[in-house]
Amino acid sequence: MLFSDIEGSTALLSRLGDRYAEALSAQRAVLRGAIGASHGHELGTEGDSLFVVFESAGDAVRCCVAAQLALAGHDWPDGAVVRVRMGLHSGEPIRHEDGYIGMDVHRAARIAATAHGGQVVLSDATRVLAEPQLPAGASVHDLGWHRLKDIEAPERLYQLAAARLEQRFPPLRSLGAQTSLPLPMTPLVGRDGDVERLAVTLRQPAVRLVTLTGTGGVGKTRLALAAAASLGEAFQHGVYFIPLAAVRDAEVMWKALADGLDVSGAGAAAEMVAAHLSNRQALLVLDNLEQLDGAAGIVATLLLAAPGLVILATSRRPLHLQGEYEQPVLPLEVPREVGVEDVAACGAARLFAQQAAMVRPGFALTEDNAADVAAICRRLDGLPLAIELAASRVKILAPGALLARLGLSLSLDARDVGRPSRQQALRDTIAWSYDLLTSGLQEDLRRAGVFAGGCDLDAFAAVALADHDRGAELDPLHQVAELLDVSLVTVTEGADGEPRVSMLETIREYALERLERSGDLDMIRRRHAEYYASFAERVNGQLRGPGHLASLYRLEAEHDNLRAALSWSLDTRAEDRANDRERAVTGLRLVQALAQFWYEHGHASEGRRWLQRAIELASDSDAGEPLAQVAHWLGALMQQQGQNDMAVTFFERSLAIWRHLDDQDKVARELNSLGITHSHLGHPDAARSLLEDSIDIARKIGGGVRLASALTSLGHVESVAGNVGRATEVQQEALALDRALGDMLGVAIDQQALAVTSLRAGRAREADHLLSATIDYVVSSGDTEFLANTLELSAAVAAHLQAGLRAARLAGAAEGVRQRMGMPIPARDAAMLERFLAPARATIARDMWDAAVTAGRALTQQQAAALLQQASTRDTPM
Repeated sequence: MLFSDIEGSTALLSRLGDRYAEALSAQRAVLRGAIGASHGHELGTEGDSLFVVFESAGDAVRCCVAAQLALAGHDWPDGAVVRVRMGLHSGEPIRHEDGYIGMDVHRAARIAATAHGGQVVLSDATRVLAEPQLPAGASVHDLGWHRLKDIEAPERLYQLAAARLEQRFPPLRSLGAQTSLPLPMTPLVGRDGDVERLAVTLRQPAVRLVTLTGTGGVGKTRLALAAAASLGEAFQHGVYFIPLAAVRDAEVMWKALADGLDVSGAGAAAEMVAAHLSNRQALLVLDNLEQLDGAAGIVATLLLAAPGLVILATSRRPLHLQGEYEQPVLPLEVPREVGVEDVAACGAARLFAQQAAMVRPGFALTEDNAADVAAICRRLDGLPLAIELAASRVKILAPGALLARLGLSLSLDARDVGRPSRQQALRDTIAWSYDLLTSGLQEDLRRAGVFAGGCDLDAFAAVALADHDRGAELDPLHQVAELLDVSLVTVTEGADGEPRVSMLETIREYALERLERSGDLDMIRRRHAEYYASFAERVNGQLRGPGHLASLYRLEAEHDNLRAALSWSLDTRAEDRANDRERAVTGLRLVQALAQFWYEHGHASEGRRWLQRAIELASDSDAGEPLAQVAHWLGALMQQQGQNDMAVTFFERSLAIWRHLDDQDKVARELNSLGITHSHLGHPDAARSLLEDSIDIARKIGGGVRLASALTSLGHVESVAGNVGRATEVQQEALALDRALGDMLGVAIDQQALAVTSLRAGRAREADHLLSATIDYVVSSGDTEFLANTLELSAAVAAHLQAGLRAARLAGAAEGVRQRMGMPIPARDAAMLERFLAPARATIARDMWDAAVTAGRALTQQQAAALLQQASTRDTPM
């Protein structure tokens, strides 16, 4: 199949006016001459485009070569140039009336749309068929993998080359390859050769692992990004950037990998990531591995699990794995001569000039400053970070004055003699920038080193600026601006539109070292942990109301800081905890405030780990209320992961404490949790009794939230038991309460509970209406368990409405979500789902049903959510 059209036909029409018709007719005549000579069959003409089919790929290629040569040699009206783009694809379209239809036809058209005028682009299918039949002197050039509009699978494309045909064209007009690479703010300077060598290495079939090594600040990350950006079309399933500077242990690294690859769920992240990559041809850029002792083991696991995976790592040291290609990243070339042309030819000087011009408009290398710039670059060993920091001072210091200050401030410290020379230079450059600050800003920078993953202005003020003795209250925005001005922090826009302050990791490490030297490290870490404990408590209080979703995302944005606070307060030796009860209390505050976030946002495994550590602290101190809270949430996360027997133990432990404390609100909560768990265990009588006790207590104390939750749970038990009237009654009461409370999560849960009851009563349309009202909330919530439940309920509704294939696909999608999360469906819910799916399955051929389930199971969480949002419940083609 050949599609062709004129590139820039509208501009051509504007230029030629009435003579455009003459050009169009000539173009058609030239093409039809080549088509006829090559045994082609013209099936469609629209404007300047043609659709032609050939029985032989060799004929199609010969036609394109002849047509392009004839077009190039034609005498066009008014000296215009008519350039025609062409796309070839081979497949098995379906005959329809007097033409063809099918995805192969669409694919051929999309391939043609990627080409430029004068260019012929082929699919891999056409290349395979045509290569043995190519005309003399013709060849094909690999253009890599490309995503085409509205076509999910990427396509490998080739360019047809022949004598007298144009060879050089811009990149194809495709969607490119999937990528998560961040876009640097400035051009990469002085690394052209390094980028090319690295790209060539990564393209070699035998190369699976390349590690860029070098000192901090030498530019490993920028080099990796540039090389990866040039390789997108070489990797069918995309290029992914995984920043790991804030990660300190293997489990969190697996979670970071899952997040970066958009692999949903927190349970068994290692297995999910390995399975996701197992059949993909992708490039992973793993940035900053040197602080991770287990990094080599994780990289080895990934390479073993995914034969098509290539990893580009950055680290200050090699991973020492078999098959590893180590590529040291050297400093930029520094000027050896002082003439302006020689200086300007060196990467280090060009980087200095670029950065200096950003803070001092009009700055350029001249005969007057070239020698000083060359000396600065040599003094800084060509290290990009050091050069950038130094160049930022050109705002106030000319290169000569800057050089003098470097000479005074950057001498080696005797304690640092054992450090590599480049590390000494970088460290001294940061120290020099630090020494230029006022004593107050030095203190601010030291203290800001405790933040992991950055912070907002409120956190900066509370942790870095508190208890200052500098007169009037400090404005955090002003202090941050001062640090930003000397390039010691970066400021980005947070999800809420507010400034977010971060540091390069090398500067953060230096700040922490200076903080420890000042004797304030423990005090500031304590302040950091206490601030984030208060932050988590405040946001947790907003999780049952209109701000529910925004609160979840606020906690997610601060996850690295919360982990750092948890680590400081809970990762301590027993003797340390005994001597510092306040530290342990902060840890207990944190886990209590974060437990619901872990439960709802896919961090169940990580949450259980922190809660297990916390319950040891609470037990040691006979902590009463904290112990009860921790036990409750341990039970909740165990129940979420299908460990109901273990969950009962912790819920009962929590219940006993609340009864001892005579806290009736919490007693009602634990009775509700126990009732739900016994329902999952298949104990309906015990569940009903516990839930009715919970409802009685909630009514007595006027607890609207507790009452609504228990009513919803009782409705579920009654619905399972077939007591439809009673179930509907209590569920409607729960819905009214949650609406009055403004609890959007509760409203969605109640509507789905009523949908289940309606479905059991045979009112599928009513169930569909109730369910549809919840879907937008479910998708936006990020609650993976809620998504799985909704997919299953949607499958049951679709099956009852005789949309069997959609039901199968939804059920498969739910299976996939649960498998990736390590969150099995409760037995009673599975039985209900099977009750509705079985009749639908019986009406569809087994292979079609299985194919639909398999297709659903393969969907990512994002794709599963999109499937859920499709309004139609009619069967659609697979």
